[in-house]
Amino acid sequence: MDNLSEKAASVVIKYTDLDNNLAELSNSGSLTGNIGEVINYSTADEIKKLAKQGYVLVNNPFDNKGKAPVFSGDQDSYMVTFKHGRERVTADNLKYGCKLEDLQVKGTQTVHYVGAGSRTPRDEVSTITFNQILVYDQVTGEKIGSKGWEKVEQSFPVVAAPSILGYIPDQVLVGGKAVTADAPNREYTITYKVNEHISNKEQKAEVKYLDIDSNNEEIVESELLTGKPNTKINYSTIDQLKKLGEKGYEVVSNGFDANGDVQFFDTSDEYVQTFIVTLKHKHVLVNAENPLDGIDEAEYHKTSKRVVSYAGAEEKTPEEVVQLVNWNRNLTVDAATKRVIADGKYTTDWKPERESYSAISVPVVSGYHTRIKEVPEEKARLANITEKIRYVKNGYVIPVDENGQKIDSLPKLRFVSDKDDPTLVSLPENSLKDEKYEPEKVDLTEIDPAKDFEAKYLLKHKYVTINKDNSHFDINPGSYRRTVTAIVRYEGAGDKNPKDSIQTVQWNRSITYDEVTKEILEDGKYTTDWKPDKEYFEAVDTPVISGFTADIGVVAKHDVTQSDLFATVKYQKNGAIIPIDEDGKEIAKARPIPFLTDLTDPTRVLATEEIPEIKGYRRTEESVLIKDPLKDIKVTYILKPNYVLVNSEHPYRTVKPHNYSIPVKETIHYVGADEKTPADRIQGARWRRSLTVNDNNGKVIEDGKYTTDWSVDKKEYSAAVTPVVDGYHADQYQVKAHEVDKEDIDVEVKYQRNGQIVPVNSKGEEIEHADCPVYITDPTDATKVLMEQPVPRLLNYMAQDSSIVVKDPSRDTKVTYYTFAEIKELSSAKNLKTEIQSIDGKTATSNVVSLPVNGKRRKAVVTFVDLSNNAIQIASSGVLSGNVGDKITDLYNTSKQVEELKKKGYEVVYNGFDPKGASKYFEEDQRKVATFTVAVKKVKQLKPKKEKQAEKISKKVEEKSKAANSDQKKKQNHKVLKYIFPWMK
Repeated sequence: MDNLSEKAASVVIKYTDLDNNLAELSNSGSLTGNIGEVINYSTADEIKKLAKQGYVLVNNPFDNKGKAPVFSGDQDSYMVTFKHGRERVTADNLKYGCKLEDLQVKGTQTVHYVGAGSRTPRDEVSTITFNQILVYDQVTGEKIGSKGWEKVEQSFPVVAAPSILGYIPDQVLVGGKAVTADAPNREYTITYKVNEHISNKEQKAEVKYLDIDSNNEEIVESELLTGKPNTKINYSTIDQLKKLGEKGYEVVSNGFDANGDVQFFDTSDEYVQTFIVTLKHKHVLVNAENPLDGIDEAEYHKTSKRVVSYAGAEEKTPEEVVQLVNWNRNLTVDAATKRVIADGKYTTDWKPERESYSAISVPVVSGYHTRIKEVPEEKARLANITEKIRYVKNGYVIPVDENGQKIDSLPKLRFVSDKDDPTLVSLPENSLKDEKYEPEKVDLTEIDPAKDFEAKYLLKHKYVTINKDNSHFDINPGSYRRTVTAIVRYEGAGDKNPKDSIQTVQWNRSITYDEVTKEILEDGKYTTDWKPDKEYFEAVDTPVISGFTADIGVVAKHDVTQSDLFATVKYQKNGAIIPIDEDGKEIAKARPIPFLTDLTDPTRVLATEEIPEIKGYRRTEESVLIKDPLKDIKVTYILKPNYVLVNSEHPYRTVKPHNYSIPVKETIHYVGADEKTPADRIQGARWRRSLTVNDNNGKVIEDGKYTTDWSVDKKEYSAAVTPVVDGYHADQYQVKAHEVDKEDIDVEVKYQRNGQIVPVNSKGEEIEHADCPVYITDPTDATKVLMEQPVPRLLNYMAQDSSIVVKDPSRDTKVTYYTFAEIKELSSAKNLKTEIQSIDGKTATSNVVSLPVNGKRRKAVVTFVDLSNNAIQIASSGVLSGNVGDKITDLYNTSKQVEELKKKGYEVVYNGFDPKGASKYFEEDQRKVATFTVAVKKVKQLKPKKEKQAEKISKKVEEKSKAANSDQKKKQNHKVLKYIFPWMK
């Protein structure tokens, strides 16, 4: 028979894209091992990596429950499938190149007023916004579709013609029509004429409350108001708005008495003055912490479960295990209609209170075994999960002799289930040994415990010691171990009864036993006399139980015998102080106060008891003398005012929080830096005070015992330094500290784009395709740029200056570049003597062919450039100084900077300074600052076009490098190229 465990097998785990014709995203490579071995591989890291790329796991047949399968000759691959994640793009979440106008349409309602001369009101313009939701593929970034407009139709507010003394409008009400995104604009005109019939009669006016979310329907019936001409209209909207607020409405506009405005009756009988109060529905957060009447709890709270059920063990089958996970989410609800708003501003997805169901150990059932030891941990989901575990009955062990013949005198017995592992069994040690035979050892891992098994038995004598440490299934433990108990039982205190006090003593001895003849040898060599493990039972103090007294304080100490001892302690309930009112009736909210049991003696109560205070009442006695611990005593209390502290830490049901707690904030808005604009910075504070309330009637007591003045938790908002944004400078270095007031503060900090370095040729013309780097913002001051800015390098050009000094951070600076031909011409004429700033900021005469510097001091710099971003400089060593012959690599090495760049996702392409520990020196013929370049790039592969361009540059450098030995002129050209491309040899 072949040994399967020695057969090799291999398997590959493939990750595929269901939305791209099962395209393979990655794979594990070939994994090898022996058949039956666990595959030592996990999909977790790759699944996490693909999730970051926008993929969503659909099915993981390999290790979805955290346990990998074994190698098999029948399966050589597993397919883990994914689909593309989808993301909603809204006006508040612009992504994938979407612009606001792709998602939003604005409509206007314009009301023109004419005819009242200089009194004619300005046009009144109302605006509404339609927003739609687009859906994008998170992997490809492509648009999938649209969920349509959030609101298909919206209503403009109704506009009431303003009252103008001496004029009459031709229309009292206009507007308020519903519009769609396809035709969102409306326009109206109200014309006034002179009131030629001034009336002295009683005038009429009405206030309408309109619901803009319900096509401007009237929420309540309009109130008709009357009064004399040119007199004040004696009406307020406060009470009505308060009622509507309680019904879920909030004010959009108040055309009657907003901001304390006062209205007067007109002098015309031709129309009724009308004032509009426009309201909309409140949208409120509803969840488990914020329930709302009318909203079913199941809308925001659910419970999922995993049920592990067991079968196959008949009456021994364990009960099923149920694991529960609570799920919660936030809802956005229209407070007026109690309608749940899908995708509202508070709406969130379902979220579990814990991420997974914990692992469950399969119970051991005697006489049965299972295929698995544990139900593994599993990720929680809303749908219920059912796991079924089946038990299989253990097979019989059939005893046979050395010749394989069945031994008729021995019964066949079943395998014994392992006490710790339900998948394992053992030979039933007690059942397989009899008076004549002993079984041979068997490797149980090679057999099926569900099938009958033949085991060999051999005749043998065996003398063993039997005692508490060496038991035997054929020997009654009473032959060598006896347990004697002393029990104190407590009665009379109901569920407060202490547990029985149980002391046990073990009497032990050793006996000599023959396992073959099943005989106990009384005079055997291992037999000893009986001996207890202690000499006496300890005294037992009766526990003190609050509200009860006992009849025995201590059960005394007793000597140990081989007989059990028993005692009973009885408790009786203590009497109590019964609070009664002035009419002799028991106070309903006051419970009887049982007498206090003496903590040092459970058979007594305290002789004198202090009468406790009851909230809202005054006691008439300070204490009582207790003569009978079982008899109640009545005490009279008198009702008194009950002043309570009310504040943020002690809220009160009838007092609104704004009466004692007002939150305020300072918001700094940063604008002008496009997508780099920092997020608003918010500092908060809170004004607080304490109030005094009589708890008997809920009224606030002015100048009460707890009442305090308003105070704030901090005196000022701290100053905020403006964040530095690369490529921009701000209009202020910091926002100064502001004193905290009871009103919110808004501050705006504006950013402006930095100027650029513009390369031009010797004629002053801009060089095509040249990089124009933006000034580098001062990292210590957001309002400034670095005064000295390095100029960019250009292929086939040399800059007149190595750096510039910036005076105006918003203005561009032109830098002149020379071609190699112009440089050689100027060099041979020796008329190129432009004075420039060196890298360290000191003045030096420097150009590409300048004369050797005086003295022995030389300078060098190591620059790091990003080949994946037009070779821009991203780091530098700074200026390194030394004498001719000094080793530059003793002053600086690239290892630390390279390590930092690797953490940012770069890899080294070329190291022109210290590759593999190479050394560099300050040279005698060095005529300028020696520049060494370390080229890096992002780990991502170059695009084919850039690869070709890099390949051409490399070939060009190589050809010029080979030609450099021909003559002195070519050597000079090579030095120029080497200045531009420091990586050339």
